[in-house]
Parts: sequence; C-alpha cells; structure tokens
Amino acid sequence: IGLIPNTGFLNGFLQMNELGEIIVDQDCHTSVDGVYAAGDVTSIKGKQIIIAAGEGAKAALEADEFLMKQS
Repeated sequence: IGLIPNTGFLNGFLQMNELGEIIVDQDCHTSVDGVYAAGDVTSIKGKQIIIAAGEGAKAALEADEFLMKQS
C-alpha cells in the first residue's frame, strides 16, 4: 500500500510512464501481448478501490479471452 508503484522489476519488460505506472489501454492490455495489468500500478486515472476492482475483473476477462484463442 502506498502512492509509489513498486514496478521497478518490470523495467525493460513493460512500457511504463514517468511515474513508474504500467501503461495500459482501455482493456488492460500492456505493451506485451498476453500480459495484462490492473489497479493502482497502472496508468488509469482513478486510484480508488472500486475502480481497481473493476479493472481487475476486466483484465481477468481479457486474459481469459486471450488464452481461449491460444487453444
């Protein structure tokens, strides 16, 4: 819990902004195909629990759809 995302271990793997937040699109896709992110570590505007929970659900659905297409 905090205001600074702990994403340093992802440097060079995912695209991040100047605040160290993971850049995602409206469907929680990151810069790496098949990798999704949600919550306060992302570049979404609203940093609230209810928004993070909704984004988490969206990311899970997107990941499920991605995996279903792989099989």
